[in-house]
Amino acid sequence: MAVRVTLKDVAAAAGVSPATVSLVLNGKPVRISDKRRERILHVASTMHYRPNQSARTLVTRRSNMVGLVVPDIENMFFSSLFKTLEDVAIRDGYSLIVANSDDSREREHALITGVAARGVDGLFLVPALESCADGEALRRDVEECPCPVVFVDRLVDAGYCDGVGVDNAEGGRLAAEALLASLGMDADGKPISRSARTGGAGGVRPGRIGCVCVERPDGLADHRLHGFVEALGRAGVTLDDDCVAMGDYRYSSGYDAADRLLDAGVTAVFCANDLMAMGLRKRVEERGLRVPEDVSIVGYDDILARFGLSNDLTTISQNVDTLATECWAVLKRRFADPHAPLHVGMITPHLVLRSTVR
Repeated sequence: MAVRVTLKDVAAAAGVSPATVSLVLNGKPVRISDKRRERILHVASTMHYRPNQSARTLVTRRSNMVGLVVPDIENMFFSSLFKTLEDVAIRDGYSLIVANSDDSREREHALITGVAARGVDGLFLVPALESCADGEALRRDVEECPCPVVFVDRLVDAGYCDGVGVDNAEGGRLAAEALLASLGMDADGKPISRSARTGGAGGVRPGRIGCVCVERPDGLADHRLHGFVEALGRAGVTLDDDCVAMGDYRYSSGYDAADRLLDAGVTAVFCANDLMAMGLRKRVEERGLRVPEDVSIVGYDDILARFGLSNDLTTISQNVDTLATECWAVLKRRFADPHAPLHVGMITPHLVLRSTVR
C-alpha cells in the first residue's frame, strides 16, 4: 500500500512553505514567479499528491459528496436511478454514495444518521415502505438531518421536504389507452377505424383487460392502478376482480399471475413494472399463446435496455434521465438558498410503443 503524500511533503520537495503549495494547488493568488509555480505543480504531480478531503471539508464546510438511500439496490429501476444520478453529480464535481434500506424503517433511520455523519452535503432519499406507513418518524429524521434532503420517486409528504416524483396516474392512463387500442377502442370506447389502426382489422376485438398490480403503503402502485382504472371507466370498460392479480415487482410474481389472468379470458395486460411484464410474457408463451397476436402486454419503467435485456416491450417510461437531472437541480437550488420555498417536481411519463401490443 502506498504512503499518503501530504501537503508538507510537497512543500519540502519544492522548497516552499505548505501555505504556498496550498495557494498554488487551489488556484489562489500568491506572490511567486511563474517558474516556481510550475515547479510546485510538477512536484505535486510527480509525487501523486491527492488533497486530504477531510481536511478540505473542515475548511470549506463542503465535502462534495452526496448520499442516496434506496429501498432495494437490486431493483433495476433504483440501480438505473443511482447510475444516472451519479453521472449528473460527477459533472458538477460531486461524488455519490449509495446505501440500501431494504424497505425497513429501522435500517433507514440508521442510514440517514450514518450517511449524514459522513459529512455529505445533501441526501437523496427514496423512502422505505415502512417509513411511508410511519410518516411521523420519517419526518423527524428529515427535519433533524444536518444536510438538505430531497425525496425521490416516493413523495410521502410534500409539506416539509423537497421532492421529485413521477405522475403515476398519468402513466396508468397511458397504459389503459394502449390496451384499449389493442382491442380496437379509442379513449372514449369508440371503435377505431382500420386506417387509424395502421392497417389492422377494423372494429372492436373480443377480449378482456387485466392488470398485475402491487399493494403498497406508499400508494405509488395505487396511483398507477387508479389512473388505469379511471381511463378504462371513461371508455366504458370495467376492470373485474378476476382480471386483477397481485404481484411484488419481481419477475416471478408476473409469471405466477399469468395463469389467473389467462384463465379469466384476459387478452390485454398492464403490469406495474417491466420485470413482472417479462415474467408474465414468459408464462403466456409457455401456454402456447403469442404476444401480441393473442395477448397484448404493457409494462412500466422502460429500463430493460439499460441492462442489455430484451427491448421489444411496450412500456411506460418514467424518464429516469429527467428524474435524475431534476433531483440534482432541486438539491443545487437548496444549496444556493437554504431558506427557499419547498419545491416538489413531477415528471410526466410517456408511452414507448414497441411490439408487445397489437
